[in-house]
Amino acid sequence: MHQEAIVVATYPRDDAEHAFERAVLPERPRLYALAVTITRDLAEAEDAVQDTMLSAWRSWAKVRDPNRPGPWLTRICVNHCLQRQRRINRLLRSGDTREVLLRPPIEFEGELLDFDRAFAQLSVRQRAVFALHVHHGYTLNECARLLGCRPGTARSHLGRAVAALRREMINA
Repeated sequence: MHQEAIVVATYPRDDAEHAFERAVLPERPRLYALAVTITRDLAEAEDAVQDTMLSAWRSWAKVRDPNRPGPWLTRICVNHCLQRQRRINRLLRSGDTREVLLRPPIEFEGELLDFDRAFAQLSVRQRAVFALHVHHGYTLNECARLLGCRPGTARSHLGRAVAALRREMINA
């Protein structure tokens, strides 16, 4: 009896795709929470995470440690959030609100609503460093790397954010 050898073709892209999904998909909820905190908009946060996943996929072959993609993905996500906010701010300053859907802030109850209103008054970089440092536990040096600035600048953003939040909460 003659047995034929069955050859199964494997493609490197399939392996890369599976490795990408195994490494990156568990990070998605954390990235979404971070994006919501920075953008203060559920739809913008979802778009930022989608953009993050697309950018990550395009650069997957270049990732240094595919077993620990968290810091790399966080940096990409923060950059996309900041880019989206800059685009929205440019459109609002130009008066072109056709493309910008002004969504109400995320609804909370009681004191959290006051905090959310105060948080909304911060600049996007202040919100980002506050969210990264206070909500997500990054050091100020890590925040600076993620935001692409110096540690002193990150400290300044955090200091201004905390001072503004204190002022707003006292006056609320």
